[in-house]
Amino acid sequence: MGQKGSAMVRTAGVLSLILASAAAAGVAALRAPRRPPADPPAATAREGALQLSVRLDRRWLDSRGGASYLEIGVAADGMPERGPRTAVNAVLVIDRSGSMSGEKIARARDAARALIAALDGEDRLAIVDFASDAHLLLASAQVTPAFKEVALAQVSRLQATSGTNLSAALDLSAPQLERGRAPSRLDKVFLATDGLANEGVSDRAGLLRIAARDFGRATVSTFGIGEDYDEDLLAALAAQGGGRTRFIHSASELEPAMRAELTRAARTVARDVRLEVRGSSGTRVVRVLGYGADGGSIRLPDFAAGEERRVLVKLSLAPAAEGEGEVARVALSFADPAGAAHHSETVARGSFTAKAALLGMRANDALAHGARAELAELARDAAEMKGDGRAEEARQRVDEMQVLLRSVTAAAPPAAMPALEKEAKDYKIGLDGIRGGGDVPSKRVKQQAFDSLRAPVSGW
Repeated sequence: MGQKGSAMVRTAGVLSLILASAAAAGVAALRAPRRPPADPPAATAREGALQLSVRLDRRWLDSRGGASYLEIGVAADGMPERGPRTAVNAVLVIDRSGSMSGEKIARARDAARALIAALDGEDRLAIVDFASDAHLLLASAQVTPAFKEVALAQVSRLQATSGTNLSAALDLSAPQLERGRAPSRLDKVFLATDGLANEGVSDRAGLLRIAARDFGRATVSTFGIGEDYDEDLLAALAAQGGGRTRFIHSASELEPAMRAELTRAARTVARDVRLEVRGSSGTRVVRVLGYGADGGSIRLPDFAAGEERRVLVKLSLAPAAEGEGEVARVALSFADPAGAAHHSETVARGSFTAKAALLGMRANDALAHGARAELAELARDAAEMKGDGRAEEARQRVDEMQVLLRSVTAAAPPAAMPALEKEAKDYKIGLDGIRGGGDVPSKRVKQQAFDSLRAPVSGW
């Protein structure tokens, strides 16, 4: 055989090997179980400075009905330390009741001085102090160098006295907020107190109604000083007003906490942020975890540049035909720093099946995020119950936390579990330490729960 014939034989041999390998690979592929496609990307919509995204906690939903978490992501453009500054229309409300004497009132004066120093000529500021009555320490005015000089002198005269009439302070603050209002400025209320309202309107529901009426769409941030303040009221005021509540364990923490809140306010890119969630095709919205509905929508905290938040919604799914279907619609509305309105909307879709193999697949990390939000709700409720002397009800909530953890362990991504288990352990330690209503362990559990439900994914 010549060289040409030898080459042809070698080529034929190589081709035979290639074809045999391909055939074997094809047979193996047919025999191997088909891999279900990965979770589809989140559905998104962008409007102005905010991007909205939605996804379910798993790709495959039971066509016979069941439950699911819907994860809503809202992300703001920009970087916190960069970009334009938003002017602030601020009202500082300071408790000067008798229990604020000594270091507390001294630190409150320091915090007021720090706030005055951090504001500039585009901002406005009013200061209201209260005890048995409310007093306008400084009427709303532009923060010029001359105003700062007068303001610092007035703050130095703040002295503690008796009584805690918070409702009078809220009412006195309202016209000052209105006086400084302008489309280019963010309305912001800072409330610092160490006690329980005991004069004027003092019940929680009544004070929340007054704040909603007096402050409207202003952002309200609250600072509870020491161990005696009503943390449930301050958390509710902040939640209603789209702000943050802070437990100030040591009076020295007040000044940096107030500075941080002002910095966030000055970097605001979206305010009066609201979400509306509607179930589709028989899906029922059980609740938005950590948020109360306000006229059919929930109010989120304002967004500073670069912030991102997750909101978890518990859904009840109705029986559905197999195949892809719409599960929920989510609408986002907000105002930018100039006051212009923005709106976007997107749809969450899922794939319904009755196949056990598909339904048995692990969920994505939205399941762990949803469980984290439910743990926070249960811990918050247990802390309130234990503080009220309802120990058995509190134990039931702790048992529910353990049941929730066990059920999630079987379905969530394993990598998500260590952080979730640590959070549950921290709650348990805090709850075990509660000896009475409003004590330090109770306040810490509620602060942890509040931040878990409302804090950005990073920052805060």
